[in-house]
Amino acid sequence: MSGGLYGHRNIEDERLKEWINTWYAEDYINFFRNNYGVRMKAEFEDSLSKQVEIVKQVSSSITVAEGRYLFDDVMKYMTPAMFYCYFRYDSSTAYCGNYYEVLIEFADESTKKKLIKGYDYVQTGGITLEKNGEVIGHIGQMSDLFWHTFYDKYIVEDDYGAIEHARNNEKDITLQIWNDKLFENTGQFYKFIEQILFECNVYLDLGFKRSRFESASKLKGQATKTQLCLSGSDLEETPLRYFNFANYTKIPRHKYLAYYQVLEFFFTRAVKEARLPKPNELLIIKYITNNSITASEVISWLEEITDRGRHYTEPSEIYPALIPLNVRENVQSVATRIYTVRCSLIHSKEAPKDVNFIPNLNDEIIDKELALIKYVAEKVLYKWSNAPE
Repeated sequence: MSGGLYGHRNIEDERLKEWINTWYAEDYINFFRNNYGVRMKAEFEDSLSKQVEIVKQVSSSITVAEGRYLFDDVMKYMTPAMFYCYFRYDSSTAYCGNYYEVLIEFADESTKKKLIKGYDYVQTGGITLEKNGEVIGHIGQMSDLFWHTFYDKYIVEDDYGAIEHARNNEKDITLQIWNDKLFENTGQFYKFIEQILFECNVYLDLGFKRSRFESASKLKGQATKTQLCLSGSDLEETPLRYFNFANYTKIPRHKYLAYYQVLEFFFTRAVKEARLPKPNELLIIKYITNNSITASEVISWLEEITDRGRHYTEPSEIYPALIPLNVRENVQSVATRIYTVRCSLIHSKEAPKDVNFIPNLNDEIIDKELALIKYVAEKVLYKWSNAPE
């Protein structure tokens, strides 16, 4: 069994046939509706259904020549949209029958240097994954299947059909698993991936982390030329460094905590100023927030981010930490929301589902929370810098 570029050849023929047979044409039709904004006429829906049926028939009836693989032959009958529709297990994982492939990246330069020969990706090494004496996967070069499944994440096509590469696929690595008997459901799958990354770190001293495609990478770059007129404010160095540290990481939870530490820096002087008889962290956060920002400022800010404002003002049925903002009279709810999100990030004690934000599972939600904590941290930094201690 081999991994890397041809890792998908570990897909078992019978499992591939069974999996393709589960394809629903309606899913394919809905994919076009939701992603291409196509006005669906009956004739077009019929043509899409026929495309799916052809792949099903071919996979069931084709005779594979010796030395060839069923997937390679069936793939000729698949459209790019089929890969996007059926093969995406999640936003950065490809799936097909017994085969899974997850986008990962090097956690440090040392690991990268151990697996990449030369200085410009001359040759990529790999890690063979074994369990109970059986080869079950591989870490290294991505497969051809993964490339087709996420092809649209790597290229940008203009109105005339010209293609530019938005991301270098040769510099991406993946974790491939082709024995799905090792886990029974989605939760166990993600846990298994985390354990593999853990044991790579512990036993091989190689650090990897889950990765994801960033939508911003497909934006057309701008050679921006602008001007910054520096303010006359003399901001304190330590909280300023906490604020700027958020730009040193792409991890949403780390960004959030960096901004939160700006508020936390001023706790001692806030307690002295407020003369709280029994201060606790929430009361201190409320005091600092109340003395840094007004309700009208928050209302104006929410109106400016109309595309995201409802995220902050509507209750969340899933995440109890997301306290809805109600700032008609004061900013108490702003402080409460910031504090509860912080607690859900910091605390790791066993708790009911979705009470605590788990690494890699809740990043999209934390991403949406960054705008608020950054806005408040900025106001606090200007208000409290050089205030009497």
